[in-house]
Amino acid sequence: MATEIRLPDAGAGIEDVTVSRWRVAVGDSVKAGDVILEVATDKVDTEIVAPADGVLLKVNFQGGELAPISAVMGYIGQAGERANDAPAAPAAATAPASESAATAAALAGEVKATPVARRVAADKGVDLASVSGTGPGGQVTKQDVLDHRSPASAASPAGLPGDLADQPSLVVRRAAADNNINLTEIAAGQPLSTLSKYDVLSAAASRAAGKPVRVEPAFLPPSAVPAQPGQPALPAAPAAAPAVQSASAAPKPAAAAPAPLQLKPGEELVKLSRMRVAVARNTAQSFFSAPQVTTMWDVDMTAILQHRATHKKEFAAAGVNLTITAYFVESIVAGLRAVPAANATWTDDGVMIKRYFNVGMATALPMDQYGIGGLIVPVIKNAGELNLMGIARAVNELAERARKGDLKQDDLADGTFTLSNYGTSGSRFQTPIVVQPQVGILGVGAVEKRAVVVSNGHPLEPNMGDSLTFKPMTTLGFSYDHRVLDGATADAFCAVVKKHLEGYAA
Repeated sequence: MATEIRLPDAGAGIEDVTVSRWRVAVGDSVKAGDVILEVATDKVDTEIVAPADGVLLKVNFQGGELAPISAVMGYIGQAGERANDAPAAPAAATAPASESAATAAALAGEVKATPVARRVAADKGVDLASVSGTGPGGQVTKQDVLDHRSPASAASPAGLPGDLADQPSLVVRRAAADNNINLTEIAAGQPLSTLSKYDVLSAAASRAAGKPVRVEPAFLPPSAVPAQPGQPALPAAPAAAPAVQSASAAPKPAAAAPAPLQLKPGEELVKLSRMRVAVARNTAQSFFSAPQVTTMWDVDMTAILQHRATHKKEFAAAGVNLTITAYFVESIVAGLRAVPAANATWTDDGVMIKRYFNVGMATALPMDQYGIGGLIVPVIKNAGELNLMGIARAVNELAERARKGDLKQDDLADGTFTLSNYGTSGSRFQTPIVVQPQVGILGVGAVEKRAVVVSNGHPLEPNMGDSLTFKPMTTLGFSYDHRVLDGATADAFCAVVKKHLEGYAA
């Protein structure tokens, strides 16, 4: 019987992947363990291997398509075998759980459908109430939704008139469903196939900001703007659209305006990667969801540089490159031990203190020809249990895997605090944005020689003991969530970090 090709566990919060490419074609022979498929999440590319020997019989998702994390990507079997001859055991094993879920849904008065069926229905604008389920207990399956959809191709997605020959892409329809956006309205007479996901997000951001619901050239993701109390939601059905427009009479002329993404001479539109979209979404969401403050601290790096010069060969003999980053990670752990609130998460029920220290390292990825790069944050797990050698080794390994694109989703998960060493690119100071749901991020500027006043008398009043010397200095920028930390507690954290760095014994 045919063997299903499934995706590995991608970690919490990952609901779908983008199919990058199939390395083999239908009909090709494969061996168990061969890489046959490449998929991508927002930040990690993953290679999928063949689960068995045989022939690739069928693929369910083509390159560029989104696939639910629980989806069957394709089938491997023997030549001439049918793709739907999949093992029945897994389905039987999950039947009780499916029936249980169906029963719970029935008690709640909901349509009985699998999670994948619900997602596909949302993508294609299918009303689940109108679909006949063939699953256990009448549960609607993904295939039921597809079968319901295909014979009635004239039935367009919710909110779209049936006489439109062109249809928006699956990604656009999903974004519209997620944000309750009427695609016909924002298209303003243009072909629906010309709409992009970013047009939908722009319209949603306009609505969240209380502006006319239309496509804006520059946008913030809807999650970036906090919902306003009493804000009217945009219905998906076209019949309700006039009611939304009547709430603000001005939008009608604006809706008929030309598409804002028309380019002028000398302009070029560069499509955004999933990673760039993720960075935009996450940073904007963090910036708008939490009040953030940055405090600056100057640190004398003399002791660190002397210790590094003394022990660099010793570490190299053990196969470890002793970088300054390792010292900063170690000092962060010291600061988090002294001020536990800096290693926490804000919740409506209270501040959740983390008693483990998972320090993320913000890592810039190479830029393309336009200067557009990416950002990824691998996490050093349980950094509080490592000595300097262990931290340095972890820094080396994660940085190398990040450069090679070999990071797994687990390498990016469960961070409790973040370090951003932007000094490696020459920057003296920045105001880093907190990585939600963390409450703090420590930025490190370039280490450079600066003129420093050394006083052997009163620290402020002029005296004969004053002298001017040159020291290797850096400036720390600690951005923190003001809902959890105040200026005094944030500075207490920085004071410990500074003391740890400046007090290192060579």
